[in-house]
Amino acid sequence: MGLTDALFAGTSGLRSLGHGMSVVGDNVANLNTSAFKGARITFSDVMAQRINTSSGSGQMGRGASINALYPMMQQGSFESTASPTDLAIAGNGFFILKEPGSSGNTFYTRDGQFLVEKQGYLVNPAGFRVQGWQIDEVTGDITGALQDIQIQRSSPPVQTSKVDVITNLDTREELETMEIPLEGNVYVASGDPSQTITTNFVIRDINGQDIPIKVILTWNGTTQKWDNYSIIYETTGEVLASGSDTTATKATIELPITKEKVLINWSNVTHENGLTEGLSVPGRAGLIKLDDNGTPIPENTWKSIDITVKDASGNDIPLRIYLYFQNGTPPNITDFPAEIQDSLPELANGRWHFLVFQSPTPGATRPSEETDSILLSWGSNISDVKRKASFFLDGTTQKINFNWDAVNYSSTGTGDLDTIKSDSGEDFFRLQQVNTIYDSWNARNETPLPNTEYTYRTTLTIYDSLGTPHEVTIYYDRTTKDNVYEFLVACDPKEDQRDFIDDTIPMQWTTTEGSVTVKEQIPSGNTLADTKRGVLMYGRLEFDNQGNVKQFYETYRVDPDTGDIVQIINENGSPISDAEDGFNILGKHGYPLVLADFLGLNLDQDPPQTDEELAAARKDIQNIELNFGYYYKDGAWRSESVRTTQYATSNSTIFYDQDGYGPGYLESISVDTEGVLTGHYSNGRVIPLWMVGLANFNAPEMLDKAGGNLYRETTHSGPPVTGKPGTNGLGSIAPNSLEQSNVDLGEQFVKMITIQRGFQADARTITVTDAMLEELINLKR
Repeated sequence: MGLTDALFAGTSGLRSLGHGMSVVGDNVANLNTSAFKGARITFSDVMAQRINTSSGSGQMGRGASINALYPMMQQGSFESTASPTDLAIAGNGFFILKEPGSSGNTFYTRDGQFLVEKQGYLVNPAGFRVQGWQIDEVTGDITGALQDIQIQRSSPPVQTSKVDVITNLDTREELETMEIPLEGNVYVASGDPSQTITTNFVIRDINGQDIPIKVILTWNGTTQKWDNYSIIYETTGEVLASGSDTTATKATIELPITKEKVLINWSNVTHENGLTEGLSVPGRAGLIKLDDNGTPIPENTWKSIDITVKDASGNDIPLRIYLYFQNGTPPNITDFPAEIQDSLPELANGRWHFLVFQSPTPGATRPSEETDSILLSWGSNISDVKRKASFFLDGTTQKINFNWDAVNYSSTGTGDLDTIKSDSGEDFFRLQQVNTIYDSWNARNETPLPNTEYTYRTTLTIYDSLGTPHEVTIYYDRTTKDNVYEFLVACDPKEDQRDFIDDTIPMQWTTTEGSVTVKEQIPSGNTLADTKRGVLMYGRLEFDNQGNVKQFYETYRVDPDTGDIVQIINENGSPISDAEDGFNILGKHGYPLVLADFLGLNLDQDPPQTDEELAAARKDIQNIELNFGYYYKDGAWRSESVRTTQYATSNSTIFYDQDGYGPGYLESISVDTEGVLTGHYSNGRVIPLWMVGLANFNAPEMLDKAGGNLYRETTHSGPPVTGKPGTNGLGSIAPNSLEQSNVDLGEQFVKMITIQRGFQADARTITVTDAMLEELINLKR
């Protein structure tokens, strides 16, 4: 009947308003819960009951029920914190969390109270791991799929791959000078014909090339003048300097290839009667030129020649050179000294074999008989086109070049080897050398390069692949050419571990020419390898009249395998096409490459190793780009905004930097608005590590609350759409912040009052209905 219906209608109201008070209570209880989203409850009436009235059918309500209950997803205000891993989302989206050890338990939250746990994972207070993308340190782009964010506690070392050294080199520094003093005597009595004296010698330029020079002086005793003088480049016949009817005793020449200026001085030439007539130049032996004295030598036969040369101290050093031209009959392996027999390649026709011995064994006619001699240099399968080699006098760095271009051969030849003599009658040509800072470097001295040998130096620290620091010094000095500075890049000789330092025979080459293997060794090169330990690169910088670098040119580096100096940029300033050491000339930025090894890599078969090991060792050689503010691109050197200069101000280092690091440990973390987590390490590295991932839903109000400020995906919410912060409608990240609850306490109090009053009224309807029922029951009495 109607009174009973009234009871149930009132009960439904009590039930609905009770749930409403629960919602308000929950909202108020979570007033200080981070990122809490207050719930909203709405009510609806229950389907009405139809009754008959005098005016027809009518509907009577049957109480109230809950219409909807869902969270209000409006953003809360931000609270600043001291923790960099406290994150808030300014805008739409949720952080993505995964339960460790599970495959599908993915949760979503607005609560960014995160911390780094013991294993480096970024987690929420419940230990669920924050999801994000790893960042490529080089490109700065995200890589891979979303995964657990794990912060690296340490920073691995990074070997130096580029060095920036920007200096100013004082243009007021005096030019270097090279003077070649000639000595001799020429006497002509008054009225007698003029008399000519000559000498020839070689000047070894920075390229290591021997430039043959001939000096011709004609003296007139009547005028007491030089009728003429000529200084000639013998290779081409070009006159480098000349004069006539002059008292001049000096002339400056420019070397034909490197353009170095050299002063020829014959002021010490005397004019005294009775003294030996002639002209000479001081210096040690530098070049030996062999010929056959007009009769070809026989093929397939060992031929030798004994020569005595002068060392730098003026001592006579006896040598013996063997030559063998193979044309059908190779020499016996036993003809070679026993110590090199295992190193010989397959001997090929149309090729030369040579050996050079110091202090030759008397009576020996074959190389194998040189039992008491010192092997200085040898080669097998030398091309008939090349016909040149070099060696060092034993225990010295005194390099002597020799060639046999003028030696002819035939199957019926009967000739012997001979030397092309200098004008002084010696079997060799004396050497004059342009001294460079490379020549002056001696690693066996406590100070490898005295400060008198350079005008400026600058030092910086680089790192190898293990993170070990090493000091590298760049030395600068003026040259004999205006607007040109030479530079030397060197490390501490004690830290240099390149292969040639440990090899028994450092200077050895094995190359292939088609199917022929060519092999050369200079056992006498050990001393040079010892003295040049630590030298990484030598070169020259040419400046224009505005003080800017015009070009690199005549630039060399030391082969890490052989210790020999290898040209990488020629006299015209162009990188050569193929360096003899087999490594790249320029780095990826267009700067010249320095090769260093602080680890002791084995680059050859000393001791023997596999091809794979050889390739791995060469790959591990440290390639360092040297940036002076100029790079090579499209066939020319191009300048950067900050570059090395030659101005009329003091020598100074304007800027230097390098991109290597030692090992480091995590000191702090920072996060930017794009959600990028950056690690700050004790070695100075600042590394972008991760980007926090965000997700959004088409109906975020339909997410399932999982407790702990977490939500789960539901069918009604739709699948998550993930992306970077600040993209595709997703909010940006506010670091050092937490989102507060979006509950409005005043609003909740108002709702609380209205719900309470409603509840009171509903309760009153039940009590009144109860009284009415009681009256009804009393009717029976």
